[in-house]
Amino acid sequence: MNSRPDLRDFSREVLVSVKKFLKYKDLQKYTGLSPPILWRYIVNGMRPSRERAEHILRSLIEGGVLRNIILKNIRIIGKDIVDIYDLVYNKDLVKLAGYEAYYYFKDLDIDAVATVEVDGIPVAVATAFLFDAELIVAKRRKELGYNDYYEETYLSRDPPFLTSIYVPKAVIKKNYRILIVDDLLRSGRTLSSLINIIRDAKAYPVGVFSIVAIGNEWVNVVRKALIDKVHVMVHLLG
Repeated sequence: MNSRPDLRDFSREVLVSVKKFLKYKDLQKYTGLSPPILWRYIVNGMRPSRERAEHILRSLIEGGVLRNIILKNIRIIGKDIVDIYDLVYNKDLVKLAGYEAYYYFKDLDIDAVATVEVDGIPVAVATAFLFDAELIVAKRRKELGYNDYYEETYLSRDPPFLTSIYVPKAVIKKNYRILIVDDLLRSGRTLSSLINIIRDAKAYPVGVFSIVAIGNEWVNVVRKALIDKVHVMVHLLG
């Protein structure tokens, strides 16, 4: 892609965002770096060395710090029911999700990020921005200005009804390598429909990222689609 973030700048951006939720003493515990050093990166704009940038990202992302911040902002209402509205429409939390998506998929040479409206859009935008990638949004209605569409219909549940999603054919380019991003995975039916659209366009779904997943029904969809790389921030058993 054209202008992905430099690793040193990226690590500093992650620190700045995480600092909105944690104190310096917490960051010191997770990274092993003293508050004065952290202050230089966060406030003074100093860039860490590449080696230290890698350490910061491993500590905060692989160490589960971003995940735990996200988890604290999920309301579990009952079995199979979660409320993540305050999460997906909070720009600082969406940034954290985008950072995690970029970190785990940055080596896949992503051309576009795809999602299904509505709540997956904010994190898809944040992720596409980091990849300097195109944004593809499947919608449940046809937009004016386009004549040809890819279309998939699936059976929604609770209550059961048929749902169709549409993507203008002009939006998905042949051979695009596409990362699918969502806010919530549950049955995998929407995911399966989006994968079918991508493949109908002769593009490649190369990865799946979601903020939250409930249960394991969606896992079968990913396996059937032969998508090797999947990352979920918070996996609830359901």
